[in-house]
Amino acid sequence: MGYISAKQAAESWGISDRRVRTLCTEGKIPGVARLGKSYQIPANAKKPADGRERPDKSAADGIRYLKWDNAVVGVIGKNNAVSFTDPKFNEVVALYTRGESKWPPETFHDFLAERVVSRGRRDIERILFRMGLSGYDVFRIAEITRGIHPKDLLWIARSKNERLDAAMTDVFSSVFLQRIDMAGESVDTPEGYNIKRYGVFEGRYGIYKRRISPLSTDVESEIAVSLLADQLGVPVCPALRADKDTVFSTFLYDFSKEYIVHFRRLFDGARSDNEYQNLVGIRPQYRDDIARMILLDFVTRQDDRHLSNMAIKINGGSESFYALYDNGRSLFYEDTEDMVSRAVREPALYATTFGYSGTYWDYVRELARERGGLDGLINLDIGAAEVGAILTKADFTGYRFDGALEWILKTLEMVRSFA
Repeated sequence: MGYISAKQAAESWGISDRRVRTLCTEGKIPGVARLGKSYQIPANAKKPADGRERPDKSAADGIRYLKWDNAVVGVIGKNNAVSFTDPKFNEVVALYTRGESKWPPETFHDFLAERVVSRGRRDIERILFRMGLSGYDVFRIAEITRGIHPKDLLWIARSKNERLDAAMTDVFSSVFLQRIDMAGESVDTPEGYNIKRYGVFEGRYGIYKRRISPLSTDVESEIAVSLLADQLGVPVCPALRADKDTVFSTFLYDFSKEYIVHFRRLFDGARSDNEYQNLVGIRPQYRDDIARMILLDFVTRQDDRHLSNMAIKINGGSESFYALYDNGRSLFYEDTEDMVSRAVREPALYATTFGYSGTYWDYVRELARERGGLDGLINLDIGAAEVGAILTKADFTGYRFDGALEWILKTLEMVRSFA
């Protein structure tokens, strides 16, 4: 009789290998042998019945359920079309559905694409490998991760009886919190494969982001932007250093009663080329918040602000502009010394772009024309000593320190010219 590893059994049975090892520990798989820290499972072993939930015939028929926490809000068909049982279940669900009772597969695909790991990640091949996928497939990734995202309580259940806490345990243990060791066995680790993961740091809930490349300073940049924004008076999610290569970005909402919705969900149809006008057109009450965001992004040379990187916070029947987050791609985080040198000589020419067209400098000037100046939006009373202290605290060194310092001081002066 041959043996297989916990990982091989997990793949065969369609559950996480952590769950397999738990079943081994509980003695629910006959004939298991222990070899060091690994379990050897008889190759002909059968998957034990899962006592945690009652069988549901719909799962065998390819029917799944879109749930909010443990309440069903929609039924997902075999073709990935969604029929909502309650399209106005709460304010967040109503924003997603816009009151429609059905989603074709294409709409469900777009919804999931904003929740699952991005195709553009530089480590995407390793993430797909961890999921057992050979190519990028939004529906398959969502099936494996259950579409779980910390911004709300929506997720994909495989049966009416399945609960979020059980699904989340399996997803986070099998996809986000493990690595493959040299022997091919999967073991728990707090680091994962260079992937964003959710957790607690210093008593606060948020997201850990481990450095993608040793040549990148996105960790230092996110911390510097957080510190600088505090000085400028622009609300951002605090960024803290968890270790040398990891930054922790704090979530600023109460999961028990508040939710965030990306700006992308607020638009229905085509947008103009002017992203600033798009934003104030859909939410004019946040005109000042959007202007402050543009000024901060100009001063920090933000290179990743898009409609899934800004959000509103919903609490009951009210909403507010959510603090800025995901600010690591800024302040020359991956630029060469030559590029930095050229950029700081002419900031107006090297400002990053925002939206379909136009640079942040273009939008700064538009704001100044529209408002008759920029006085009072952000605190401009900050000098070289304070900026230098911020960059030092964020561990900027060498040409990136010099470049970031010069860029920030020059762009602040450009903004002051309109005050």
